[in-house]
Amino acid sequence: TNTTNIQPSGITTPTVTQTSKEEYKKNFEKLENAKEILKNTDIYKYNLKSDKDTDKKHIGFVIGDKFNYSKEITSKDNDGVDIYSMVSVLWQVVKEQEEEIDLLKERIDK
Repeated sequence: TNTTNIQPSGITTPTVTQTSKEEYKKNFEKLENAKEILKNTDIYKYNLKSDKDTDKKHIGFVIGDKFNYSKEITSKDNDGVDIYSMVSVLWQVVKEQEEEIDLLKERIDK
């Protein structure tokens, strides 16, 4: 359907649009070394405490003192993930890797 459904079990929606227009933002800094954010964030498979141990595991990082994660990709209050930030970091990592691949291709072709 073309509707958003909000239930205790989750939200389903055909599309999510994150505010991204310049007119709503300020204090711009270009992100450098996104790979460091990626490298310093461990990803786990886990069950929520409300899940049964036999339920399909979720995948993601864990916010806590015993876990490696980056506050660059957490919510403002550091209790959840900022999906838009996480996707943007991954986008930048892909760009950085593409630059490295191009340089390596140049070396091979010489």
